[in-house]
Amino acid sequence: MKKIVEVLAAVGGAIAGYFVAMPPIVWILVAAMSLDYLTGLICGFMGVSPKTESGGLSSGAAFKGLMKKVLILCVVGLAALIDHAVTQGTGMEIAAVTGATCFWFVASEGLSVLENAAAMGVPIPKVLLRALEIMKQHGEGHKPPDPPGE
Repeated sequence: MKKIVEVLAAVGGAIAGYFVAMPPIVWILVAAMSLDYLTGLICGFMGVSPKTESGGLSSGAAFKGLMKKVLILCVVGLAALIDHAVTQGTGMEIAAVTGATCFWFVASEGLSVLENAAAMGVPIPKVLLRALEIMKQHGEGHKPPDPPGE
Protein backbone atom coordinates (compact mmCIF):
# COMPACT_ATOMS: atom_id res chain seq x y z
CA MET A 1 0.00 0.00 0.00
CA LYS A 2 2.83 2.37 0.88
CA LYS A 3 4.45 1.75 -2.51
CA ILE A 4 1.20 2.63 -4.32
CA VAL A 5 0.89 5.87 -2.36
CA GLU A 6 4.51 6.75 -3.20
CA VAL A 7 3.96 6.09 -6.92
CA LEU A 8 0.76 8.16 -6.93
CA ALA A 9 2.55 10.98 -5.10
CA ALA A 10 5.38 10.91 -7.65
CA VAL A 11 2.98 10.99 -10.59
CA GLY A 12 0.96 13.78 -8.96
CA GLY A 13 4.14 15.75 -8.32
CA ALA A 14 5.29 15.33 -11.92
CA ILE A 15 1.93 16.52 -13.25
CA ALA A 16 1.85 19.47 -10.84
CA GLY A 17 5.42 20.41 -11.79
CA TYR A 18 4.50 20.31 -15.46
CA PHE A 19 1.56 22.65 -15.00
CA VAL A 20 3.31 25.05 -12.63
CA ALA A 21 5.91 25.74 -15.32
CA MET A 22 3.26 26.42 -17.98
CA PRO A 23 2.13 29.86 -19.12
CA PRO A 24 -0.97 31.37 -17.46
CA ILE A 25 -3.08 30.63 -20.57
CA VAL A 26 -2.77 26.93 -19.71
CA TRP A 27 -4.35 27.63 -16.32
CA ILE A 28 -7.15 29.51 -18.10
CA LEU A 29 -7.65 26.47 -20.35
CA VAL A 30 -7.79 24.13 -17.35
CA ALA A 31 -10.39 26.42 -15.75
CA ALA A 32 -12.46 26.52 -18.98
CA MET A 33 -12.26 22.73 -19.31
CA SER A 34 -13.32 22.27 -15.69
CA LEU A 35 -16.24 24.66 -16.13
CA ASP A 36 -17.31 22.86 -19.31
CA TYR A 37 -17.19 19.47 -17.58
CA LEU A 38 -19.09 20.78 -14.57
CA THR A 39 -21.80 22.44 -16.69
CA GLY A 40 -22.07 19.26 -18.75
CA LEU A 41 -22.69 17.24 -15.60
CA ILE A 42 -25.26 19.78 -14.40
CA CYS A 43 -27.05 19.56 -17.78
CA GLY A 44 -27.16 15.79 -17.40
CA PHE A 45 -28.58 16.02 -13.88
CA MET A 46 -31.20 18.47 -15.15
CA GLY A 47 -32.08 16.18 -18.07
CA VAL A 48 -31.21 18.76 -20.75
CA SER A 49 -27.80 17.52 -21.91
CA PRO A 50 -27.14 18.16 -25.62
CA LYS A 51 -24.66 15.25 -25.54
CA THR A 52 -27.16 12.43 -25.02
CA GLU A 53 -30.33 11.41 -26.81
CA SER A 54 -32.34 11.33 -23.60
CA GLY A 55 -30.81 14.55 -22.30
CA GLY A 56 -29.93 12.78 -19.07
CA LEU A 57 -26.67 12.01 -17.37
CA SER A 58 -24.64 9.31 -19.09
CA SER A 59 -21.49 7.82 -17.61
CA GLY A 60 -20.37 7.00 -21.15
CA ALA A 61 -20.78 10.59 -22.32
CA ALA A 62 -19.10 11.88 -19.15
CA PHE A 63 -16.14 9.52 -19.61
CA LYS A 64 -15.87 10.43 -23.29
CA GLY A 65 -15.83 14.12 -22.37
CA LEU A 66 -13.16 13.53 -19.75
CA MET A 67 -11.00 11.59 -22.21
CA LYS A 68 -11.32 14.43 -24.75
CA LYS A 69 -10.05 16.83 -22.11
CA VAL A 70 -7.09 14.55 -21.36
CA LEU A 71 -6.32 14.51 -25.09
CA ILE A 72 -6.57 18.32 -25.21
CA LEU A 73 -3.94 18.49 -22.46
CA CYS A 74 -1.76 16.10 -24.46
CA VAL A 75 -2.03 18.38 -27.52
CA VAL A 76 -1.10 21.37 -25.34
CA GLY A 77 1.86 19.40 -24.03
CA LEU A 78 2.95 18.70 -27.60
CA ALA A 79 2.64 22.40 -28.41
CA ALA A 80 4.83 23.20 -25.40
CA LEU A 81 7.45 20.73 -26.65
CA ILE A 82 7.39 22.43 -30.05
CA ASP A 83 7.93 25.82 -28.40
CA HIS A 84 10.81 24.36 -26.42
CA ALA A 85 12.40 22.79 -29.51
CA VAL A 86 12.14 26.00 -31.52
CA THR A 87 13.68 28.18 -28.81
CA GLN A 88 16.27 25.70 -27.55
CA GLY A 89 19.72 27.30 -27.46
CA THR A 90 18.43 30.79 -28.30
CA GLY A 91 18.25 32.07 -24.75
CA MET A 92 14.61 33.03 -25.37
CA GLU A 93 11.61 31.55 -23.66
CA ILE A 94 8.45 31.88 -25.79
CA ALA A 95 5.18 30.01 -25.82
CA ALA A 96 3.73 31.03 -29.19
CA VAL A 97 2.51 27.60 -30.27
CA THR A 98 1.33 26.76 -26.75
CA GLY A 99 -0.51 30.07 -26.49
CA ALA A 100 -2.21 29.73 -29.88
CA THR A 101 -3.21 26.15 -29.13
CA CYS A 102 -4.59 27.09 -25.72
CA PHE A 103 -6.52 30.08 -27.08
CA TRP A 104 -8.20 27.86 -29.68
CA PHE A 105 -9.18 25.28 -27.07
CA VAL A 106 -10.33 27.98 -24.62
CA ALA A 107 -12.66 29.30 -27.34
CA SER A 108 -13.92 25.78 -28.05
CA GLU A 109 -14.51 25.05 -24.36
CA GLY A 110 -16.18 28.45 -23.98
CA LEU A 111 -18.62 27.61 -26.77
CA SER A 112 -19.43 24.34 -25.06
CA VAL A 113 -20.05 26.15 -21.75
CA LEU A 114 -22.31 28.56 -23.64
CA GLU A 115 -24.18 25.63 -25.21
CA ASN A 116 -24.64 24.02 -21.80
CA ALA A 117 -25.80 27.28 -20.23
CA ALA A 118 -28.34 27.81 -23.02
CA ALA A 119 -29.62 24.23 -22.56
CA MET A 120 -30.13 24.95 -18.85
CA GLY A 121 -32.22 28.01 -19.67
CA VAL A 122 -29.65 30.65 -18.76
CA PRO A 123 -30.45 33.82 -20.74
CA ILE A 124 -27.78 34.18 -23.43
CA PRO A 125 -27.41 37.29 -25.65
CA LYS A 126 -28.90 36.68 -29.09
CA VAL A 127 -25.61 37.44 -30.85
CA LEU A 128 -23.90 34.66 -28.89
CA LEU A 129 -26.74 32.22 -29.57
CA ARG A 130 -26.52 33.03 -33.26
CA ALA A 131 -22.76 32.46 -33.20
CA LEU A 132 -23.37 29.11 -31.51
CA GLU A 133 -25.92 28.15 -34.19
CA ILE A 134 -23.45 29.05 -36.94
CA MET A 135 -20.72 27.02 -35.26
CA LYS A 136 -23.05 24.02 -34.99
CA GLN A 137 -23.98 24.31 -38.68
CA HIS A 138 -20.31 24.32 -39.62
CA GLY A 139 -19.36 21.42 -37.37
CA GLU A 140 -17.93 23.68 -34.67
CA GLY A 141 -14.57 23.63 -36.43
CA HIS A 142 -13.66 20.53 -34.38
CA LYS A 143 -13.91 17.89 -37.03
CA PRO A 144 -11.63 17.50 -40.04
CA PRO A 145 -13.37 17.70 -43.41
CA ASP A 146 -14.45 14.46 -45.06
CA PRO A 147 -11.96 13.12 -47.59
CA PRO A 148 -12.90 13.75 -51.24
CA GLY A 149 -15.25 11.16 -52.68
CA GLU A 150 -16.93 10.23 -49.39
